[in-house]
Amino acid sequence: MNNRLGQMTLFQDTGGDPRASAARLADVLAVYGAIGDAACGNPPGFALRKAAAAVSLARVAGTEPEECDAIYFAAVMHAVGAVGNPAYRKGERLTERLARMESWDTPAMGARVCEELAPLPRATADLVRWQAECWDGTGYPDQLRWHGIPQGAMVLAVADTFCRASDPEETLATVAMQSGRAFSPEVARAFTMWFHMAGGEPEPVEPPVHALVNVTPETVTSLIDAIADRVDAHNGVEGRWRRVERLSHHAATILGIDPGEAANLSIAVRFYGTGELSESELSETSFDPLARLGIDDRASHATAAAALLAGNPTLGGASAVLRARSEWYDGTGKPDGLLHKAIPVAAGILAAAIAYDHLDHKDRIDTASGTQFDPRAVRAVLEAARTRA
Repeated sequence: MNNRLGQMTLFQDTGGDPRASAARLADVLAVYGAIGDAACGNPPGFALRKAAAAVSLARVAGTEPEECDAIYFAAVMHAVGAVGNPAYRKGERLTERLARMESWDTPAMGARVCEELAPLPRATADLVRWQAECWDGTGYPDQLRWHGIPQGAMVLAVADTFCRASDPEETLATVAMQSGRAFSPEVARAFTMWFHMAGGEPEPVEPPVHALVNVTPETVTSLIDAIADRVDAHNGVEGRWRRVERLSHHAATILGIDPGEAANLSIAVRFYGTGELSESELSETSFDPLARLGIDDRASHATAAAALLAGNPTLGGASAVLRARSEWYDGTGKPDGLLHKAIPVAAGILAAAIAYDHLDHKDRIDTASGTQFDPRAVRAVLEAARTRA
């Protein structure tokens, strides 16, 4: 984290407890996995469901505990390579064929992300890379075959097939039919055994926090910043969150908001762009931020970003800020029609800072004071902008 920018503290001090930092990192990785799913169009919760299925299957297959840990994190991170992939990135104009070819690079891109995360189990990156390989050598990206494919990668492939099936019962026939072609015979047999033992429904699996090594608070904050950078690049607005962060931080300091609310604001700044991932175009920047036209899009983006963080022990406190950032001060906003003080101060600051950053003529934001924006937030953002200028 760049302290020269005077950024807010994201988390309370844990007194250097490495277990607390590791737990926070696991929470952030879970959100990262959800972001990858959103980028490539997977349903909410897909990565965690895949992790539960993969670990349960791996245990039935007799996989060593250390490899089960790597399988868990590989399943969580299975789609992070979609963030920034040309097949999904905003503003790309690819033919269907070229988009499909680019999407085949998703596992390799995800593996590179995992390689840069030193705390992850060593095997995680390889499992992410080879999760789309096929037993007969027709998979991607490296066309590995037979026992050249780690068993953990085969487990991930079967778990992915299971999680994508509209009817779990169909997976039994699919895996059996593809045994020796897409899947190794050993893992296919283990899947049949697991399916009947578990009744076709994996139990939730706790993240193996113990497997994350050498985690510091800086590791966690650096990852969060890196995620925010990748999301902005994916959305075609590189550097946006950093500009909004500077305005938000100084505006929050001017207003003297509570440290806990300031921390939630700081997290919300970094993740508000995730609400735009599931759309092929960045429609929010197409509308005047001071007009009601586009309010439904902004509300949709706000609720989507809030849902990604909701319930997360480390990042969930920012969910309410994200959801309320499309509310209007006069009560005519969305999604909940909040009025005046019912809108969190941090959400008011975030809304004003986002709009200010998007405006060509910055002084126009003052015209929406008292209607769209909290007057205090507008004054603070304008003062913050003048101070930084």
